[in-house]
Amino acid sequence: MELRLLLERSSGVMFIASSKERKNEAETATDKEMEEVLPSPGECVGVVLEPLGAGRMRVQCADGVIRVCRIRGKLRGKRSWLKPGDVVLVSVWEFQPRKGDIVLKYDAKQVRWLIKHGYIDESWIAE
Repeated sequence: MELRLLLERSSGVMFIASSKERKNEAETATDKEMEEVLPSPGECVGVVLEPLGAGRMRVQCADGVIRVCRIRGKLRGKRSWLKPGDVVLVSVWEFQPRKGDIVLKYDAKQVRWLIKHGYIDESWIAE
């Protein structure tokens, strides 16, 4: 027996969606959502290797460089949310290319989108 939920839109239109339909929609991020969080020039995707203390993490970046990265002030209050294996966006310092700032943490559906569209390799994440 499939669970069906009644959803209401603000326009007053009623429709029914099953839990399975909603799950399929939530599996990957949309292109519109990802436009804002894609790496721009001077940024790269990385995987957190280990915490170093004092708001810093060691990050393996997609360009092959291991960088010491600061956690940006906006994310610093949520430091416990960053752990080894998390996929993050790193802003590389122009004056010291072996260092950078962690700009944001990608969630699971964003990571699936990045893999699907070729920004990162799935085997690289599993390491």
